[in-house]
Amino acid sequence: MLRSLLEIMDRYPDLPREVILKESILLNGLSFSDSALQASYQEKAYYLFTFDPDDPEHVKGRGRVVPQEVRISGGPLGLRATVIQSRHSSRSPFRVDLEENLKLFVDGQPIADVEFVPRPSYYGQALRDGIRVEEVAPAIYWGETADVTAYRICEYWNVNQQCKFCDINENFRSWGHLRKGLGAVVPRELVADAVEVASRDPGVRRYLITGGTIRDGLKEAEFYLQYVKEVEERVSSLPARLNTQALRVEVLPRFYEAGVDYYHPNLEVWDEKLFALISPGKNLNIGRDEWIRRTVEAVKVFGVGNVSPNFVAGIEMAYSPDFPHGFRKVEEAVKSTASGIEFLMSRDVTPKFDTWGLEPRSWFGIHGVSPPPLEYYLELYRAYRDLRRKYGMPWPRGLGDSGPGVSKVPASGFMDVEF
Repeated sequence: MLRSLLEIMDRYPDLPREVILKESILLNGLSFSDSALQASYQEKAYYLFTFDPDDPEHVKGRGRVVPQEVRISGGPLGLRATVIQSRHSSRSPFRVDLEENLKLFVDGQPIADVEFVPRPSYYGQALRDGIRVEEVAPAIYWGETADVTAYRICEYWNVNQQCKFCDINENFRSWGHLRKGLGAVVPRELVADAVEVASRDPGVRRYLITGGTIRDGLKEAEFYLQYVKEVEERVSSLPARLNTQALRVEVLPRFYEAGVDYYHPNLEVWDEKLFALISPGKNLNIGRDEWIRRTVEAVKVFGVGNVSPNFVAGIEMAYSPDFPHGFRKVEEAVKSTASGIEFLMSRDVTPKFDTWGLEPRSWFGIHGVSPPPLEYYLELYRAYRDLRRKYGMPWPRGLGDSGPGVSKVPASGFMDVEF
């Protein structure tokens, strides 16, 4: 593994080494020694997806939840500080172990120093009914974002129309012991309490409201709008991010007026056929063309750089005997997604990415689909970099600062590419 990584770094001299290593870790996950987990850190929150290559039962068997994020730096490659989401994998070639200090090993060789994300100052504080603030608004982005999953399941699962990469409902079942009496719907007043407490931490720079889909789009709009209003009545100092399905254009001004600064109607995959196959609920309930239209129209409400649909980078290469539809060649997959990036950027939309994590209890995980090669991500980020320059687009706002050694986006290396 180490030799192949170094060879790839030589083949991509225009991309930071940190990006190449980060993407490889996100693809393969991380293993942790027991001694490494004796350290103090912020434990990973399991309120949306697991992101773990290991099955939840195996992860829970460790006895202690792994850190939310790690930060690697230094080592023989002289790496700049790079934040990476923890994805638990006992089979990973990447291992965090304690050797005088925490280090990242690959093939038994130490390649970087490791820090675990520190526990935020607001963790442990009790809200109403004895619920702790981190059970409602855990920190992500190395403590910069208070992350609220308001609706912890998705209704597409009820009709077998869930996105094939997603394990949200299985995550809700698997990690129920963390909820401490909270159901699938987190009460609005509790969310407002939690964000208000988190906002007192000087390291918190924004909050995010996300969650599963409500099939009736008007009901979903009203559901999430009430959360924004409840929070903004208490906390107006923090910018607000919102993840929902592509809402009807006529309701978007209400979200802007309520206080939403950054809007993420997550598209997931660009190719028309794959969109219908991978996200059947989204396709049947709204439709790809209408989803894109609503996304483009949203720029008129929120402004350039503030509408950032997410792509689950890599799912366009999903392939197995049970799913013989994904692109087989990296160049074809990148060409497809790059055409979507160009379409959106030419209309003032700034897409963003999460690196696909193949979760065992997602449809893809159950049906033996494999993730794409590392080179796919490097070619994709090259294309994104070049298109962003071509159209003079800003980075997606609401994700923090960009650049190697600076970006704190944990689940993708695309913002580590350049300043």
